[in-house]
Amino acid sequence: MTGKTGETSEAANPKDESPAPEKTEAAGPPEGGETPPEEKTDAAQKTLEPSSLKRSGRLPVYLSLLLTALLWGGTFSAGKTAAREAGPLTAALLRFATAALILVPQLRILEGSFLPRKRSLRAWILLFFSALTGLVLYNYFFIRGLASTDAGRGSVIVALNPAFIYLGTVFFFGERFTLIRCVGMLTAISGTILVVTGGDLRSVVQGGARAGDIFMFLCVLSWAGYSLIGKLLVGEVSPLAANAWSTVLAVALLLPLLFFSGEDLSRIRSFSASVWTAIVFLGVGGSALGFTFFYRGILALGPNKAGVFIALVPFFGVLCGAVVFGEKITFSILAGLLVSLAGLSVIQKY
Repeated sequence: MTGKTGETSEAANPKDESPAPEKTEAAGPPEGGETPPEEKTDAAQKTLEPSSLKRSGRLPVYLSLLLTALLWGGTFSAGKTAAREAGPLTAALLRFATAALILVPQLRILEGSFLPRKRSLRAWILLFFSALTGLVLYNYFFIRGLASTDAGRGSVIVALNPAFIYLGTVFFFGERFTLIRCVGMLTAISGTILVVTGGDLRSVVQGGARAGDIFMFLCVLSWAGYSLIGKLLVGEVSPLAANAWSTVLAVALLLPLLFFSGEDLSRIRSFSASVWTAIVFLGVGGSALGFTFFYRGILALGPNKAGVFIALVPFFGVLCGAVVFGEKITFSILAGLLVSLAGLSVIQKY
């Protein structure tokens, strides 16, 4: 969604960052990097009771979910800004180190411990692969992709997450494959193809597809894997602990990868103010705040109603790309976006 912790995390993107076994895949954060918060454990329910949120009215909840969609949509422009000067591993390391400074203390405050309540070997293995797929790989592809494609295009491509998550649940979890969902998936893919090709399929044959678009598709695959792992995490650890510890493990994984990658860490000292702002936005806005707001929305409204707001992420992604970078909002982008969202709504509803 940006990812996470995303988009579902399965919402939504991104997303961004675990998903519950119900039909909440379309709610994953597309931004990449955040553990999807749909998995509600008893401990999590005691931490933030839905009734306490409802008593204060639903308007603040709706506004926070709208802000979440804006934050996750903005991660595409922020990622493109960071890619100007920062390598993909460097940007990911700084993003998650920033997010961990918020998520780990939050875990201690809300759940009374820095460590997950369950600390089985299975839980730690799942957290490790969750960090590897949804945070490390997703954000590597995310930054690499945005270095050579438009932020708006990237946000529409990553909006395919729910379609591939659905395929994964069919193959690996035995979910029923229905004709109506198959139609929805093909519709969503058709919309994305329209965006990538600009309505001209010959452009792909003639080498018109951008390398950045391929990396954004790899984002979709890594987020789908992350979301499926998240299903196995349900009941093992709370969503707060899963998100915090996936972030910490991502930092631990990125350090040796960065050392062997050849990326020059000394360049950090010469980063411009805009790049630092983008990285802080990715860590604080995209990972920490986005996850927290979406999690509270899940508890107050339920995953399906909260997931509706995640459909706004690609809209905000396209809008931010136009405002920040002057990217043209072409007919093919608008039409492809609407077609994709129509297909994704079918997948989520049925």
